[in-house]
Amino acid sequence: MLRFVGGDDTLWEPATVTTLDDKIPPYLAKICKRDPFSGKVVTGGIITVKDSSWLMSFTFNRQPHFKTQSKDQLCGWIYALNCDAPGDYVKKSIKECNGIEICEEWLYHMGVPEDKIVDYATNHANTVPVVMPYVTTYFMPRADGDRPNVVPDGAVNFGFMGEHVETPRDCVFTTEIAVRTGMEAVYTLLNVDRGVPEVYGSVYDVRVLLESTVRLLDGQKPLEFLMPALAPILEMAKEKLDNNVVSDLLKQYEII
Repeated sequence: MLRFVGGDDTLWEPATVTTLDDKIPPYLAKICKRDPFSGKVVTGGIITVKDSSWLMSFTFNRQPHFKTQSKDQLCGWIYALNCDAPGDYVKKSIKECNGIEICEEWLYHMGVPEDKIVDYATNHANTVPVVMPYVTTYFMPRADGDRPNVVPDGAVNFGFMGEHVETPRDCVFTTEIAVRTGMEAVYTLLNVDRGVPEVYGSVYDVRVLLESTVRLLDGQKPLEFLMPALAPILEMAKEKLDNNVVSDLLKQYEII
């Protein structure tokens, strides 16, 4: 018997925010270094405000997000993991906030001057909060033992699968984790001599890290972006860097 392990009652308070005019978008563009109205990637994933007491994150995907959305509007998503902590601006937990107050906290961390925050949140954006407890549970802090092993010690005819089991090699919120945990349970319980597909090497594989670095910089070479003064020196040493494994790797993933 396999059983999916479900969520708990922990709250994860997200909100959708729609900017209504040209007041807020420049602050977003300043952070993500992209034109949010270009129709291309905006934030490039989730931006987490690490010094936010809510541990707030936000993301804006390619715009327009909806076909009927006005071309001068942006639609994004805000959420927080520390749902009981008071905000840095509104001094309330996100669970106690309405849409305008959530937007105020977001604008504060976006760098909007404090004398403009209330006006912008009230008149230049529409923010709708929503509680999503089940998806929250994927991301909440936890310790070893909080979730069951795929096949608990001593189990001979049952196991657990899905997003809420202990999977030290994997992350949550992926299709692969649900499939992999099911395979692991079946192979273990039935003594099937077959390996479970390994987790994608996004943490320890230097090739993945190199390629990800270039993608995060929108295709710019890291040295040109981070240390432009070193580019001429690297060009002078190019011949010495040729014809070895390291240089081949750097060229393959467009680092140089």
